[in-house]
Amino acid sequence: MSLLRFSPIVLILLLGAYSRGLHISERSIWIDEGYSFYFAQSPDLAGTLASDVHPPLYFAALRLWGELAGHSELALRWFSLLPSMCSLAFIFQLAREARRARSAAWGGYALPVLAMLMLALADVENYLSQEIRHYTWLSLLALASMLFLLRWLRMARRLDGGAWLLASTMMLYTHYIAAFALVAQGLYLVIWMGGKRRLRALIVPCASVCAMTPWLLTIGMRQLENRGAHRQWSLELSGELLREIGVKYFSGQWALMLGLLALGCVTLIYRRDSSVALRFDRVTPLLLLWLTVPFCLTVIVNEFLPFLLPHRLIQWTPAIALLVACGLSNIRQPIRALMIAVIVVYGVAQLEFSRVQPDWRRIAWLTARYAAPGDLILSDVSSGDYALRYYLLRDEGGARALDAGIGFESLQLRRRLHADDYEAWLPRLLDGRETVWLMYWSSDESAFNWLDALNFKRTARYAHRHDGGDHGETLMHVYRFDRASDGAPAARFANGMILRSAEFDLEDLRLDALWETARPLERDYSLSAKLLDAAGRVVAQADSQPQANQRPTSGWREGELIYSPQEMQAAHPLAPGRYRVIAQAYTREGDGFRNAPTIENAEYAVLAEIEIGADD
Repeated sequence: MSLLRFSPIVLILLLGAYSRGLHISERSIWIDEGYSFYFAQSPDLAGTLASDVHPPLYFAALRLWGELAGHSELALRWFSLLPSMCSLAFIFQLAREARRARSAAWGGYALPVLAMLMLALADVENYLSQEIRHYTWLSLLALASMLFLLRWLRMARRLDGGAWLLASTMMLYTHYIAAFALVAQGLYLVIWMGGKRRLRALIVPCASVCAMTPWLLTIGMRQLENRGAHRQWSLELSGELLREIGVKYFSGQWALMLGLLALGCVTLIYRRDSSVALRFDRVTPLLLLWLTVPFCLTVIVNEFLPFLLPHRLIQWTPAIALLVACGLSNIRQPIRALMIAVIVVYGVAQLEFSRVQPDWRRIAWLTARYAAPGDLILSDVSSGDYALRYYLLRDEGGARALDAGIGFESLQLRRRLHADDYEAWLPRLLDGRETVWLMYWSSDESAFNWLDALNFKRTARYAHRHDGGDHGETLMHVYRFDRASDGAPAARFANGMILRSAEFDLEDLRLDALWETARPLERDYSLSAKLLDAAGRVVAQADSQPQANQRPTSGWREGELIYSPQEMQAAHPLAPGRYRVIAQAYTREGDGFRNAPTIENAEYAVLAEIEIGADD
């Protein structure tokens, strides 16, 4: 192949790599991606998957990939990007088989290149190639299965038959809905093949199902019991859903793309006398069955096993790309070039596939930022526990968001997997804890009830606003609870403010303080945390209203505990020596400030004295 003929392939591969890799690690992982990571890390993969509805191949492969490439968002998402790029090579070969079936000369070199281009621009492939999910693998394996089927039919080589069997079996072990592609193949073989060759060909789909039997008889039967739990994540067929599917798979130019797809179902032969002949070939029926059978079976089975969502139709994306490419190949120049230009410009400029997702990375950060050894983090987030667990507990290069000694438990998982002892387990878990963090987005209030019963008080609330799309804006909260104590306070101020406790973190130069007030405060006081050297000079300081300006003192209620972390900034590295940690409260008056003295009439409260050595 000459360099000139090879250059369009290189450009399309670069386009596919760019569109699939652009901002790949910008979004935080979402619920299902966290789920993939959680299941892939399970020491008992088969036992864990028994509580779900997926086969094991993807998760086992993802575990191995994570051990080799790491567990960052970029590394894990590359495991979805790579098969999507491989699909571009496979559809090139599949298009060559289609060209041979239509006519050795029909479409020429353009058809495989156009098929690559249409798949490179496919919004579904571009989007799902940036998710830690199995869908791009399903698309690739479906494409490989169809390719080797056609090669086996053309050449009857054992090698192609073996590759067809392997791809089909791997496809089934990647996702159960892959069975719909095998049904399409079976129908094609029954209708268009005859005699002994039909029976020989049907051995492969049957053998693939037989290879799946051990899993189905052991784990798969147990998974059927979980089908009702996933009904909330499926949709009923409707006009709105059909419109959504049309836009996501055919782009906003769906009318043009559907027209090209319909045109691609036939072969146009242009004669010298300007007449046009229509021909039909043996590949187009397979492509049409590849489109219609998975969709029809999805709609039918969804009535009994709910799973209908637009992205779960991804296995038909290569068929769409190839039929649209056939439609373009039926059109003569220069109109074909104009249409290609319109499709490319629109495809590069628009992304029709998207999801509204919370920023789980930030929500986890809000908690991990202030949690200290000895604290307990509870997650009660509807289906989001997996994503939070990823950010809090992943081991990436020996580091994790949570320090050692910080506990983490998912209340959602505990209620689902151990419902019988949940009510007895939760108070045992809370017993002996002084500080508890609760990440909350749920309708279950048991955690609040138990925290209240065990004398915990809510001391902080951080809200993260999430655009829920059609469901409107919602708030997800991170709460801090501290157990009320009757011990002596760290400091009292004459205005009624009480510093109940204070802990200084030398590594982060942060003062974690619990405040309360003996009486309502009419004014808003600012808090100042400072580090003084032996000479009394300020070497590090933090000033703000309480709780990072979220809880002004005029809104404090008597007896309420307020958690207020203050992160000091130092102008220079701290030299070895002795330092004092102090706290002040003050108000602004005119052009100056007025300190609130302690009850001992001191300008500030000394909270701790620390020694910094040469090695610190």
